[in-house]
Amino acid sequence: MTIKFRGTLDNLKQHLSKNGFNPIKEEIDGSNKICLRFQDGSIINFWPSTGTINIQGKPNEALSKMINELCDSNTSSISSISQAKTHQLQTIEKIVPATVETKGKVFVVHGHDEMAREQLELVLHKLGIEHFVLQNTGGNGLTIIEALEQQIGTAPTEVKFGIVLLTPDDMGYAIKSPDKVQPRARQNVVLEMGMLLSSIGRKHVAILKKGDLEVPSDANGILYIGFDNHVRETVSRLAERLTESGFKINPENIIKASS
Repeated sequence: MTIKFRGTLDNLKQHLSKNGFNPIKEEIDGSNKICLRFQDGSIINFWPSTGTINIQGKPNEALSKMINELCDSNTSSISSISQAKTHQLQTIEKIVPATVETKGKVFVVHGHDEMAREQLELVLHKLGIEHFVLQNTGGNGLTIIEALEQQIGTAPTEVKFGIVLLTPDDMGYAIKSPDKVQPRARQNVVLEMGMLLSSIGRKHVAILKKGDLEVPSDANGILYIGFDNHVRETVSRLAERLTESGFKINPENIIKASS
């Protein structure tokens, strides 16, 4: 059975150390798998990109129990957060759904800033906009790129508008200027942004940029909608872009989403 750990490699190692399990060796292979080896021969395999974790070979009973309890606790916590979020949306005052001249979806691309993503989803809900977030679906066993191609590549008419949420999830610098480190969006988000732009055109894509972060040099001609603390700071300009793409949004919804 596949179990998931919803955290980073550092989070995992902190939990291990706290329970007296300190790996003696850490290896990385070509599939982005992290292999943690322990003194007694136990091996933990962890894929940070998916959260998948397993114990290889004959496991240390205490280690196996700790990993299973950790993942169970983590799953319960995520479930509680999801239930609380659903309840929050259900208690919001009645929203008049936005209409659109041509049937289609609003596709959301985002990075690792979960708070910003949830803020964006709440704003879209208040605007009455139906949207598609890959993370909130089962994915049908597809990779991220395959799922994106299915949604915006092979049938672009299914997507009416795209929203890209650029958040400072990484740090980077030019190899000639290692002292000029700048925050930037995840590279996969930049790739997905390019797929959206080429599929439905920049007039139908809104790029929300959190804070001061590096953007692709070839994308400077693209309009960015900046915000500092909360996605609701973008509501006015985002609503304008959506309206230009054919969405008819109730003015009261815009007021609600801005507050």
